[in-house]
Amino acid sequence: MKKTSIIILLFPIVLAITGNSLPNINFNDDWLHYGYDLSNSKFSPLDKINLSNVSQLKEVWHFKETEEGSSIFFNPLIIKGKMIALMPSKKLMALDALNGKLLWSFTPDSSNILNWTKGITYRAGKNGNPDAIYFVSGSTLYALNIENGKLIKTFGTNGKVDFYDGLPLAKNKQSQVAVTYNAAGVIFNDLLIMGCKVPDELPSVTGDIRAFNANTGKLEWVFHTIPKNGEYGSETWPANARNKNGGANCWGGMALDTKKGIVYVPTASPSFDFYGADREGQNLFANCLIALDAKTGKRIWHFQTTHHDLWDRDNGSPPNLVTVNHNGKKIDGVALVTKIGYVYLFNRETGEPLFPIEEVPVSTKSEMPGEKPWPTQPFPTQPAPFARQGFKKEYFNNISPEIERYFQKEVEKNKYNMGIYEPPNLNGSVIVPAAHGGANWGGAAYNPKSGILFVNSTDLPWFLKLKEIKSLAADNLKTGESLFKMYCSSCHGVDKKGTNVGPNIVSKVKSYTPLKLENVIKKGAEPMPSFKHLPQQQINAIVAYLKEIPVKSLNKKVDEEAATTEPYGFSGYEFYTNGKGFYGLKPPYGTLNAIDLNKGEILWQVPLGEDKKLAQMGIKQSGMYNRGGCIATAGGLIFIAATGDRKFRAYDQKTGKIVWETELPGVGTAIPSTYAINQKQFVTIAVSPNQSTGYKGGYLTFSIGN
Repeated sequence: MKKTSIIILLFPIVLAITGNSLPNINFNDDWLHYGYDLSNSKFSPLDKINLSNVSQLKEVWHFKETEEGSSIFFNPLIIKGKMIALMPSKKLMALDALNGKLLWSFTPDSSNILNWTKGITYRAGKNGNPDAIYFVSGSTLYALNIENGKLIKTFGTNGKVDFYDGLPLAKNKQSQVAVTYNAAGVIFNDLLIMGCKVPDELPSVTGDIRAFNANTGKLEWVFHTIPKNGEYGSETWPANARNKNGGANCWGGMALDTKKGIVYVPTASPSFDFYGADREGQNLFANCLIALDAKTGKRIWHFQTTHHDLWDRDNGSPPNLVTVNHNGKKIDGVALVTKIGYVYLFNRETGEPLFPIEEVPVSTKSEMPGEKPWPTQPFPTQPAPFARQGFKKEYFNNISPEIERYFQKEVEKNKYNMGIYEPPNLNGSVIVPAAHGGANWGGAAYNPKSGILFVNSTDLPWFLKLKEIKSLAADNLKTGESLFKMYCSSCHGVDKKGTNVGPNIVSKVKSYTPLKLENVIKKGAEPMPSFKHLPQQQINAIVAYLKEIPVKSLNKKVDEEAATTEPYGFSGYEFYTNGKGFYGLKPPYGTLNAIDLNKGEILWQVPLGEDKKLAQMGIKQSGMYNRGGCIATAGGLIFIAATGDRKFRAYDQKTGKIVWETELPGVGTAIPSTYAINQKQFVTIAVSPNQSTGYKGGYLTFSIGN
């Protein structure tokens, strides 16, 4: 069967702005790394903006995108007065951090239409090498000179490295398996250590951890996250698992202890996420926190947070390196917050848990052919979970008696699974927390002075149902409209005008070609997942419905080689509602949490965000689905956006009280940054486009005074 591919190459374009040298000013404190530092503390020692004056915070400059683009999730770096910012148009730009003026712009030569990047990697110049930034766009790793935005020609081939390098995927298969990276790597000596983003469904590829020479781009070492036959952990998979299975990748970011020379790597679930008959076993090193020797890539220790994952329980949050008082001793630790709402805390050198973790028996009853769920799962005894656990009756939505009765009857009638570790099935499960979290890629911030961890959490129910791929492909009675409602309406709304979770897509579907819509559905667009597992006939039907054209005009034969090799798909990432926009759980739907890591206790938990519809019904501070993360400062503040109400807020670290807020022109689904120039502190946030107002996205920066 022939397959036609259209490849458009966009050559790199560098826009040099004359007079881009910065004045001789004092750079008091930069934001040099994703999450502030290599330990991913997301904590700044700056205190010029503090509890006593935060109410005076106001916008001082705003750099606006001028081109159409997608959402941005980027944590900007501030390096020697330059702010490195990724725009919705996918251009990487350097702005004068003092006033937001453009210094240079770089356009990657990738034909990838997505914009998932959350962070980039900085390396200070040495031995004749310039200050550099490294990032992945599409499947290309780039190295740029910070001074002028030009490619560093000595890195790879004229500044670029093929990001498939070192992965077990033949050249002729690369068009079928997209590999990119949407987080920052870390630099250890001359090594650039990177994770990767690979498909959640098959075909996929193992998400090995790789180290590239930061000067030359040469591959230096590889850690196999799905072990080769005979390697440690290979007994937890069927033989030759690397030939078929994929995933077990690090897509959320890492933390690095430069003194100990250890890099801490969280990993995701295996591919396919929800059906594991072809990967019997515990499946190391998927769903793990792995401590690797940064020099060699050798495993030092690991801990698996979910065995034989069937629920998409990726470890998507980067870990935090912490120092805690434990049993009268100061211990260097590493903390990991998870989608299920747990905090795991380990000794940084040995991997020993600082609070007991119990292996608890869970359900192994599965109706899926060949499926063998793992009989136990690890439950930390402290701290307590920061998200609700399981779809329990006491959590049912009780906004009105009618809504509460609806969910009671639905659960009783359909006999849905409602536990956190009950295996997925063809009947359906209501899962709490959802695959979106608990915690997600925004991770946590840690104040080393107080020992307090701050983490935002989503607290929503998710409906998961497995579906047979063959029967779906053969079912010609399904219309594009019903498929859209099944897979897409929970985020985009039945009317396509968006929800608090997903954007309005009315104008986009009109402007996009059918081929572009098909690519978006297959590849996903963060936070929308890929739906490549759907049969081609169903993808055609959805595209035809969105474009209002006959499905016959799109009918094409399925490329059997590129299609999923799994016998089952799933119902999509659909929140469990009553069909009228009310979730199965009662509020709050999003929280901000303060957790004392010394004592292992939750200090406070407050709603994060407010649903305007519920507020009009008299339900205030409902909390909302949130994407992004918080930062903490020595001024006693927490800064976070993340919610669909478009608010950017500051909280008191001691009480969780809101002490400042402002409305953004779009949603700030990103991690803020803070920095100082000439003793003046600034706070900045990336803001996504807002189709309802025509706002194309950009960066807003706030400070006190003129």
